[in-house]
Amino acid sequence: MNGHAGRLVVASDLGRTRATAEAVGRYEESDRWREFDLGAWDNLSSIEIRARFPEIDRPRFGSGDFQPEGGERFSSFLTRVTGALSDVADRLDDGEAAVVVTHGGVVQTIVGSILGSVDPAAMLVPSNASLTTIRLVDDGEQVSSYNDDLHLDGDVARPGGTRLRLFRHGKTVANSEGRWFGRCETELTDEGRRQAEALAEVAAPLDAVVSSPLGRARETAAPLAAKQGHAVDVCAAFAEFFFGDWEGRTLSEIREIDPDGFRRIHVEGRDEPRGRTGETFRGVGERMAAAAEELVRGRSGTVGVFTHGGATRALAAHLLGIPFAHRDRLPVPRNTAQTELIWMGDALRISSYNVATHLDD
Repeated sequence: MNGHAGRLVVASDLGRTRATAEAVGRYEESDRWREFDLGAWDNLSSIEIRARFPEIDRPRFGSGDFQPEGGERFSSFLTRVTGALSDVADRLDDGEAAVVVTHGGVVQTIVGSILGSVDPAAMLVPSNASLTTIRLVDDGEQVSSYNDDLHLDGDVARPGGTRLRLFRHGKTVANSEGRWFGRCETELTDEGRRQAEALAEVAAPLDAVVSSPLGRARETAAPLAAKQGHAVDVCAAFAEFFFGDWEGRTLSEIREIDPDGFRRIHVEGRDEPRGRTGETFRGVGERMAAAAEELVRGRSGTVGVFTHGGATRALAAHLLGIPFAHRDRLPVPRNTAQTELIWMGDALRISSYNVATHLDD
């Protein structure tokens, strides 16, 4: 059965998903989209589970052979939900989309399977009524955005802890020309300035604003900081990749001046310094993670960090443990998109990725 306005809508057959699907339009049900069967754990809190089942081996939780008493084996659950996703994808033609109304654990598990070797503890379960977008690309699936819940106006129950909201800068002249600007300066375009103003209008309140030292990040931060009455502190560790000899060049120019280096990194998947003298993907992720942890330790509230697309993706990949070969399964965030991290007292967790509700396209 096709859904609202010709779009395919599929829902888990449990009551809570059916009620949500009805708000979307006509839909079909499938028990393959059900949540993980917790067996004897069902309807218990985490504290109650640990009290009643002290023999639980926590490292096995979420592993293939994990199975709560009377419940579903995780490997079977993974096969069930990834198969359901493949079946929906097979029903779509180019340019078509589908809506699937399912459960938080299902979304988190599918995202982890796409990204590969993800630490489930590093990614929070998505909010109720949030949107996660999966794109079908030539070599499989890509997690376009995760846990877009900005339409809920902040009424989301989230774990306590300091929050970092990372914003990519607005569109630049270099973006328009397809040039790889890491540490080089490039101005915002008129569209980039409009994006920054739109972000300032919808952004949730912040307790502090921090920016990369590069002008495009500071210029994007300015409207929001002015609207909320904050100074903009500068932190060099939140700068973009350094691309070495590739700085300021287009993709075709890079291939021409350094064909061997480009092949090793972008064809063979070796994480080498960009442009011979630049940074590695792993190095940028470690740099960003260290800066983020230093920023949140001993603080409370929410800090807005204006930074860059490549650096934000490298940070997310580092926190999630995404192999370098799988990095393109997580896109570079859009201009002025938000990625939220929450400090849980001992580590940073990813709450959302590449959310840009304020953008028209």
